[in-house]
Amino acid sequence: MESIQNDNETISLKKIIVGYLYHWKLFLFTACLSLIPAILYLALYPKTYEFMSRIRMQGEKELGGGESFGLGDASGLIRSFGLAGKSGGAVNVGDEIATLSSNWLLKNVVIKLGLNVAYEKPYSFVQLYEDSPLLVVPDSLTQEELENSFSFKIAVKKDGSANLKIKETGEKYTFASLPAQLKIPEGTFNISYRESVDIEKPFTLNVSVFPAGRIAENLSNAIEVEEFSKISNTLELTYTDYSKMRGKDLLNVLMDEYNKNAEVIKKDEGYKAMTFLDGRIAGAMQELNTIERTIEAYKIKNKMTDIEYDVRFYADAVKNLREKIIDLEAQSHVIDLLDAYVKDPKNKYNLIPAMISSSDGEKGGSAITTYNEALIARDKLQKTSKSNNPLSEVADSQIDKLRESVVLAIDNARKSTQYVLSDLKSQEKTIMDKMGSVPTYEREYLDYSRQKEVLQGVYLFLLQKKEAIALTLGQDRDRGFIVDTAFVKHKPIAPRKLYAGLFVILFTLIVPVGFLFCKEQLLALMDEYKNSRK
Repeated sequence: MESIQNDNETISLKKIIVGYLYHWKLFLFTACLSLIPAILYLALYPKTYEFMSRIRMQGEKELGGGESFGLGDASGLIRSFGLAGKSGGAVNVGDEIATLSSNWLLKNVVIKLGLNVAYEKPYSFVQLYEDSPLLVVPDSLTQEELENSFSFKIAVKKDGSANLKIKETGEKYTFASLPAQLKIPEGTFNISYRESVDIEKPFTLNVSVFPAGRIAENLSNAIEVEEFSKISNTLELTYTDYSKMRGKDLLNVLMDEYNKNAEVIKKDEGYKAMTFLDGRIAGAMQELNTIERTIEAYKIKNKMTDIEYDVRFYADAVKNLREKIIDLEAQSHVIDLLDAYVKDPKNKYNLIPAMISSSDGEKGGSAITTYNEALIARDKLQKTSKSNNPLSEVADSQIDKLRESVVLAIDNARKSTQYVLSDLKSQEKTIMDKMGSVPTYEREYLDYSRQKEVLQGVYLFLLQKKEAIALTLGQDRDRGFIVDTAFVKHKPIAPRKLYAGLFVILFTLIVPVGFLFCKEQLLALMDEYKNSRK
């Protein structure tokens, strides 16, 4: 039965194919008919090209302005707390892509190239660019305030006069010669000849004017800005257009405007910083002069010559002792935290943080390490054995004993730290008592000297920052280094012969088959209708 069914299907398929081949004239006619739109597509559709350019984003360090404020030793402290942000010299490629695709930047490009004004010859669908005989330029106020598009037709006669008709309102204007200025409610427009074009009069031109922001929106979707690779700071810009000059101008001007805007921002921030620094330097100079006069008057009043050596010795000793005291007080605080953690019943079988290093010996580091190793061994034992395993009880007993040794070790560490801390404070008190025997005017002199050193450090720091900013402002380096200026790929991307060929094939197959199928169904319905009437 399967063989008979397959033979029937083969016969039916052959019958269908033969039936379609019987109407070969219809297929031939359809094929000839499909050639007309295909040929028109290939002949009339303008050749469209793909344009590409590449630009490498440079960080502040590459531009010579990546030097951050010198925080000295404080910078290490900030990083230790995780408060330091990303490097100021790093490049955020995503931000640069957003800038290159921004409406305000593309709007500047549109205005500079005049892309918001379209020129067309009558009965033509191709916009003119560098070969347009006229140039229509809205003034700056019109560029900013124009909200709606409008179009007009201008006819230049042989004698140089021109007639202009606005298509939306039908208003007409006459100019004795060009250049001329068109003033309408939409704004003011300057009309002149394009100097780079050989003009043959008379001629007629259709002109359409659009808001620059609207054209910028279209360009934002048309221009693709992508990363060249994930590990580089190079961006690749691509754009398609049928005018080779316009495509290259667009990408080149876009990169130039990007660099110009980045330079303006850099200089504006630099000048603001210079103004701030000038004010601070003047203030530091005034304070420095004041403290120097105070020291001079103080020396004269108390008949002082060179007495700061003893004071400096005591001050250095106190400084060193206080650094050690602060360090020991911090250790004492850590030990208290560790003691509270260990004595908390919730943490009975939790690992103890290694807040005391093993190098501290008797201070508890070694005992904590041994205790943590025992806890890890107990955890492994519980995971690999049953709950009533005698070894678990032995491990718990061992851990309890080790925990007592940890508590004792922490207590010994606290006592040792307190003993050393008391000794240091005693030394500090002895030195402070010795300093108390120094005449009052000597200690006051030390205070004045300290104020002077602080002011001198601030003054030198401000001068260094001012010089660094001045050097940055003096450098004319582009934010984006242009790796490749805009170039056009040799092979056009449209019109495509493949698309035309596919259209001819599909049209030749689908239209006759559809027509024959519909005809067959219609005849079948008509026969059924006639049979039902009998």
